[in-house]
Amino acid sequence: MKKTTAALSALLLAVLTATTGCSLLEKRYPAGDPTVLAGRLTDRVQWAYASMALPEHAPVRPVRIETGYSCYTGIDRVAEDVRTYELRWEVPDVPIETARPTGTRLRAAFVAAGWKITHDRDRQVKDLTELGFRAEDPATGDLFDLTWNTRTTTLFLDGYTPCAKVPHAVAEESVIGEPWAPHRP
Repeated sequence: MKKTTAALSALLLAVLTATTGCSLLEKRYPAGDPTVLAGRLTDRVQWAYASMALPEHAPVRPVRIETGYSCYTGIDRVAEDVRTYELRWEVPDVPIETARPTGTRLRAAFVAAGWKITHDRDRQVKDLTELGFRAEDPATGDLFDLTWNTRTTTLFLDGYTPCAKVPHAVAEESVIGEPWAPHRP
């Protein structure tokens, strides 16, 4: 009975795929304006930087918004003209006495702004301490990851937009917009 049901399911899926020209498993992505996505990402990363209230440190070097190619339509098929945008900045040589309260301030700011903390990355394993979390904006799907550990003592903040279908001419660009560097309030 199980073999017959599996065979019939596979046959039905094959017929539907052949007749409709698409897979039932294929994921559809909303349209997105790369300029709007990039602007939202840089605005939010500046807000996060200000919320962290880091003490004086070496300046964060300007970073670019990179194009991500990790959007799939189905099993192992990269979606054409669908991209995510990513931005990462880092501050080296941050001691744990600074990293811990900085992370706490940023976490509180995200929660106060209505974001959900989806992963807590604070842990201690033998001689390694890791701090961090992932926050998600329920309204847009944007994600931010804050990470720090005792091996690198570098504070990293990564921001990501959700996958969106963008114009073909823009889809192949590896970077979008002007470089971003934080400004002190």
